[in-house]
Amino acid sequence: MDENSIIKTDLEAVIEGIKRLGSKVRGFGSVDPAWTRPPAVLVIDCVLSLNRRYDSFVVPRIEKFMEQHPDVQSINDLRVLIAKYPTPHDFMHQELNYNYEERANTLLKVVDFLSQIIRNTSNMQEDEALKQWAIKAKPEEYKVLNIVGFGIAGFQYLRMLFGADTSKPDVHIIRFVSNLINRNVSPIEALNLLEASSEYLGLSVRDVDTFIWEISARPQQEVDEASTHYTSKTEYRDFWAPILEGKFGQLFIGNRVYQHDNGWMGKRINDIELWLRLINKKCYIRLYFLGVDCIENRNKLTPLFQDFDYIYKDTERIKTIIFPVLSKGKNDRDDWDEIREKLVTMGTEIYNIIDESGL
Repeated sequence: MDENSIIKTDLEAVIEGIKRLGSKVRGFGSVDPAWTRPPAVLVIDCVLSLNRRYDSFVVPRIEKFMEQHPDVQSINDLRVLIAKYPTPHDFMHQELNYNYEERANTLLKVVDFLSQIIRNTSNMQEDEALKQWAIKAKPEEYKVLNIVGFGIAGFQYLRMLFGADTSKPDVHIIRFVSNLINRNVSPIEALNLLEASSEYLGLSVRDVDTFIWEISARPQQEVDEASTHYTSKTEYRDFWAPILEGKFGQLFIGNRVYQHDNGWMGKRINDIELWLRLINKKCYIRLYFLGVDCIENRNKLTPLFQDFDYIYKDTERIKTIIFPVLSKGKNDRDDWDEIREKLVTMGTEIYNIIDESGL
């Protein structure tokens, strides 16, 4: 069978399987920090995650690297830093606490590959050049790279990190699809079926991929703190439920509302995402400005927010505004109704300002 062909019964089975995941799939991965870090960190994320546990192995190393090298943002910044060491292996061992020469060589080759893309599109900003590459690239192009240890799953994850709406056919995705159609599938079959099913359902493939990974790679029984992790997610669901039911206003109900178990609920209006954010001891509203006109759009809106306190919080790739709401959060359970009301009221006011602005 041609791996690029799709059997109708297989497609139907995967569509039904995704439906059973529930409404939380929609928007699940839209503001995950993994998509918003500087390009240099995204590459490290991609290569370190190959066949390693993400939470326990990759995340601590990424966070430490960002803390020690806040100035390393671009691909070129990373290439310059690697070059300061005698070998890529020395860099990886010293800076990422990973004693694996083959993986270090993989990192350098991926960095060089992306550097070439940037050089070939000198008329674009780096993040836009990499995004355009990610969107236009085809899964089978990983073979052309011919990088040892960097197969289709790594190549696809790299595309996802730089903005492509696709999936990485790793062990979790392959297992998910294989179980639905009752036979083993190849990585490219799993990818094709997931992309086609997501498109049929009007879902972001990246959201579906992220959700499947979440429920597969982070089973709550896997770690000692599982019960705490579950309780935390349950608390967040309990907090958002009355808002989703419309008890505090009508804006944040319906199928165009995005909700995450880690304290986020949001809604998109054109190229702006508005998110209500709840953490342990405070809550706030955050606007994400997307697209090539993000700075221009933010500058146009800022004068309209003169009645609100706000701060900018940007990275090289993400432009945002944060509106503090209350110095109360998830831990202040007795005040949840007050927090809900403040979040929804302010969120609605800000949303209406954006809506009426015509952006």
